[in-house]
Amino acid sequence: MREAWVIAKREFIERVRSKWFIVMTVLWPVLMVGAIVVPAILGGKGTEGAKVEIVDKSGILGEPIANKLAGPAILHGLGWKTTVVPPDTSETVLRGKIRANEINGYLVISEDALDGGSVVYNGDNASNQTVSMMLTQAVTDVVIRERALKLGLNDAQLISLAKGVDVKARHTTGEEEGTSGGIMFLIGYMIAFLMYVAITIYGVNVMRSIVTEKSDRVVELMVAATKPRSMMSGKIIGVGFAGLVQIAVWFGLAALALAYKDNLLGFFGAKPDPKMALLPTLSTSQLVFTGIYFVLGFLFYSSLYAAVGAMVSSEQDSQQAQMPVTFLLMIGMFAILAVTSDPRGSTASLMTMVPFWSPMLMPLRYFLGGATLGQVGISIGILLVSTLLVVRIAAKIYRVGILMYGKRPSLRELVRWVRY
Repeated sequence: MREAWVIAKREFIERVRSKWFIVMTVLWPVLMVGAIVVPAILGGKGTEGAKVEIVDKSGILGEPIANKLAGPAILHGLGWKTTVVPPDTSETVLRGKIRANEINGYLVISEDALDGGSVVYNGDNASNQTVSMMLTQAVTDVVIRERALKLGLNDAQLISLAKGVDVKARHTTGEEEGTSGGIMFLIGYMIAFLMYVAITIYGVNVMRSIVTEKSDRVVELMVAATKPRSMMSGKIIGVGFAGLVQIAVWFGLAALALAYKDNLLGFFGAKPDPKMALLPTLSTSQLVFTGIYFVLGFLFYSSLYAAVGAMVSSEQDSQQAQMPVTFLLMIGMFAILAVTSDPRGSTASLMTMVPFWSPMLMPLRYFLGGATLGQVGISIGILLVSTLLVVRIAAKIYRVGILMYGKRPSLRELVRWVRY
């Protein structure tokens, strides 16, 4: 263990000191804060004060729509500066005004718009999703009102008919009040994806470190000073601890950002969105289990990558040899949809018990409330036993393969290495 610790310390310091490690450790929390703050700040940008001209070929809807779009957001308006132009105004002329920055866009209302025709908006702010949604709402409000007047309905009847229904989809397993289903999926997916990326990156780092030392013949000097098992253990521990530090920073700051989201928005001068109240917070158990699964998942896959590195003699060979291991990880990513669709279903239960995929899928399933503490315990137990078995096999392959050069060993030769 003393020899392994020396190697682990070297591997850890080498990675923590690198610029990329620092950049990625800082970048992810910035992205997390940005995901909360930027939509709140920019949600209304590109709407208020936009200059828009309206071509009304229906002869009915132009003025009402212009007034609606010029109104405040509380009345489904956009705060635009609207002007109704003659119905024969050429779209070529209007596009020229957009190019000259005289207007931001123009709205063309077809003759049969009141009877199901089209209302088309062209503008430099059409890519703004807020513009798209609120424009649709504003035009729909006006069309419904005009149709009601055409049918002879009074204002009271119109209000009763057009009154919206507040439909929300909230995720819950019955243990607590529901939270936004879409947001739960997004955060759960980000957790699973982050686990996949972290395990892959640091597992491949172990493999590349071994291949580099092997191709440079450095490993021959190291074998003379220490045992192969200590070398492999030191690399895995050192690289894994660097990854654990990074994961801890990411999830710790993510938990703080979600817990104090209102304060965070206030600091940047953004108003809290009512939808933000549905954002879940990361509990201590979720963070702890995520850390456990990362450690075991990393040990499991880094051992496989270490075995791959010991089997090959060059970086080119390692790219091909690692594909089966990478493919196993990718299956777990493909199964994310099955877990999020039915976190308490049989498919999710099975996938989160298999050690190849449980490091990514079980934290996601537990986060969605689909797994009990007992199921998490069983999954961790299976993963722990599997990891010990894989580490033992990988150590035997590493012991022989680290000094082997030339072509990759066949399956029969690998079996002999394991039995050796």
